[in-house]
Amino acid sequence: MKKFLLSIVFILFVLLSKAQQIGMYSHYFFKPMVYNPAFTGNDGDINAMIINRSQWTDFNGSPQLNLLTLDGALINNKVGFGLSFISDRKGITKRIGGNMNYSYRLNINDDTYIRFGISIGIIDQSINYSKALVENSTDPLLFNDIQRKTSFDANAGLAFIWKGIEFGFAVPQLAGNRINYVDNTNVRAYYTQTRHYMGTLKYKIFVSKEKGISIAPQVLTRFVPNTPFQYDATVMVDWKEKFWIGGTYKSDYAVGVNAGICLHKQVNIGYAYDYIIGGIGKYSGMSHEIMVNFKFAKNKKSEKETPPAIDPKLVETINRVDSLISVLSANEEKIKVDEEKINLNEKKIKELNDKLEEQSKIQEDMKSAQININNSSVNNVSSSTGGDHPETNEQGKIPSEYSKIGVIDTDGVYNAKKTDFKKRSGTPVEKGFYIIVGTFFYEDFANAETKRFIANGYKNTNWIFCESKKYHYIFTHKLSSKKEALEKLKEVRSAENVNNAWVLSLVE
Repeated sequence: MKKFLLSIVFILFVLLSKAQQIGMYSHYFFKPMVYNPAFTGNDGDINAMIINRSQWTDFNGSPQLNLLTLDGALINNKVGFGLSFISDRKGITKRIGGNMNYSYRLNINDDTYIRFGISIGIIDQSINYSKALVENSTDPLLFNDIQRKTSFDANAGLAFIWKGIEFGFAVPQLAGNRINYVDNTNVRAYYTQTRHYMGTLKYKIFVSKEKGISIAPQVLTRFVPNTPFQYDATVMVDWKEKFWIGGTYKSDYAVGVNAGICLHKQVNIGYAYDYIIGGIGKYSGMSHEIMVNFKFAKNKKSEKETPPAIDPKLVETINRVDSLISVLSANEEKIKVDEEKINLNEKKIKELNDKLEEQSKIQEDMKSAQININNSSVNNVSSSTGGDHPETNEQGKIPSEYSKIGVIDTDGVYNAKKTDFKKRSGTPVEKGFYIIVGTFFYEDFANAETKRFIANGYKNTNWIFCESKKYHYIFTHKLSSKKEALEKLKEVRSAENVNNAWVLSLVE
């Protein structure tokens, strides 16, 4: 019976520890590589970082976490290499491990790139049953020694960086190894290195680029099968990468604050404190974290010898020359801008001349065809349209040779393909029967006539444009059947005295 109870207690311990197998770092915002190998060498510098975390200090055997990382970039920051070592103790369990990290950068454009990362290593997992608090320490069914197993470890991740946005996804403990323990009395237990699914999203916003002040909201999510979903929401304020301060909410666990400072552009020191919320908070004690990062300086060229003193008159002359060069450069820019304006004006003049020549040709052609043209301006021409059969030719206002489109049927309806037309918005037109009350070569006249019909009560008045004829066809109604169109045509002619209105049928 005791043997059975012991096994149950151990299994419960293993299940409850799943969500805590990966350390809950507070400084992951400073070095995302601790969770995601794709960020290895991302900043292009060589860094060495140490993190020491103490959690729930008032509990006996409280979690103690130590982390050491080293990473850098090669081949123009395209390849990243790194090492990480951990020492993680929780109660009677302890694990020591090391991983080698590799990442590769794939550039999309100047502001966007993707990084792929992987890490492999070993984990030494041990359980010290001698530290377990039990009622009867002489029970022969207890594990009475230290159980230690070494297993393979692997992590994978990717990162997407676009301007100030960083997105990452990683799967720590990718192998999902199961570690079995057996004592000398054949009592068996196991520990599973469960896969974790972690995502991060960070966006850096500059409040003042001149002062170097930025705000960076960041979200970290953790998902472990059969455990509650967890997330951290953090907001960091940074000043010139010399000082930072921020706050974090850790779902259903704690509210954290952190701050850091950069010394001599090489050493970063950070501190984070978690205030535990919920019923456990009053018993857990402190949870805090210290981080030290050292950035290795790049090789600097030896300082050059101090140049000899320069004659003040020579300096004055150089300054005058520089001033004249600046003035000349400004004048050249102004001349370039003026030339562009002149070229643009010449282009506009040519377009206007071409337009006038085309309009003159249209006028001559329409006069030769003895077409009655209504001019609303001395320099612009518009043509009103009417039927092309005797019943609608009372005033001789028929569509010009240029505005005719399609084939006329026995009912006096013009039939054309809808693909030859486009709407006022530039989109394709629908098939149907259109009551045409005017055609204009220029869009300005078409717009003015459209507004006039709308003001007279035809709120659906609009125009369509024919690509082949280059005419704007104004219509007051669009109907789905010929019968309705012919009836509406009589109504329009009678009410508006537009006896030269006609019907245009657009088909597929």
